[in-house]
Amino acid sequence: MARYILRRLLQAVPILLGASLVTFLIVHLAPGGPIEAYSNPRVSHETINQMVHQLGLDRPLYEQYFVWLKGMLTFNFGWSFADGRLVTRVIADRLPATLILMGSALLVTVAVAIPLGIVGAIRQYSSFDYALTTYSYVGLATPSFWLGLMLMFVFAVKLRLFPTNGMHAYGDHSLGDLLRHLALPVASLAIQQIAGWSRYMRATMLEVVRQDYVRTARAKGLSDRVVLYKHALRNALGPIVTLLGLSFPGLIGGAAITESIFSWPGLGQVSIQATFGRDYPVVMGFIMVTALAVVIGNLLADIGYALIDPRVRY
Repeated sequence: MARYILRRLLQAVPILLGASLVTFLIVHLAPGGPIEAYSNPRVSHETINQMVHQLGLDRPLYEQYFVWLKGMLTFNFGWSFADGRLVTRVIADRLPATLILMGSALLVTVAVAIPLGIVGAIRQYSSFDYALTTYSYVGLATPSFWLGLMLMFVFAVKLRLFPTNGMHAYGDHSLGDLLRHLALPVASLAIQQIAGWSRYMRATMLEVVRQDYVRTARAKGLSDRVVLYKHALRNALGPIVTLLGLSFPGLIGGAAITESIFSWPGLGQVSIQATFGRDYPVVMGFIMVTALAVVIGNLLADIGYALIDPRVRY
């Protein structure tokens, strides 16, 4: 296993280098630039040219790339054009909020979607199964921004049960206040994720319970509970492990739309602000951190396969 992990990490190096080149070219070749925010009659051309020189934007594109790549290899993504802070500091300041939000949404999703999928499978074509199917289709078809706005309108504006934005009320950093601020954004994310994950769990569980080894376990006189949770469930968790691995980049990158709607101070929100402000270092640093999370997430998914299925060997 250790040799496999080392091989996968070495294979990730050219992938990340390719991602860095594509990211750099897309960001720098897009129309506009960070200096456009200062393009007004009150700012002289000499001042603008001096800013361009200070930011290194007057260098050839390949030279800018290699300077940035050299810094990236030491986890130095440069300085933000907007406020002059290190990009690593910007990411480090916003990462905890994103991990809290996305981690909470993921825990709620797993805790609800897996039981729903199991019950939907063992009660196939029942009223519960039809209701679950309807909810899944509606949940998957609902735009995330609309769902977030409706939750805010009903539970924050009309019922006044939860706050509308932010992570904490002013002067209150208690756990209870954090949970109140988490409720609506977590619900907005989890409702859609549960809709998809429960369908995956149901489909996989239906496939597993029809296998010969499950029939053999029942024929041996084992209880339905033992057959379901000891024999069937473990083999049905493969797609869920895949989803967990694919969700890892989301834990790091955050949900940009949800964070913007609820003014959650996470990486998703700062990435949108950096994109509109043409803050190249922050945008590229954010994308590279997300790319690294994709590599790690896929590796964790492969390791998870080996843990739940003893037949898998690396």
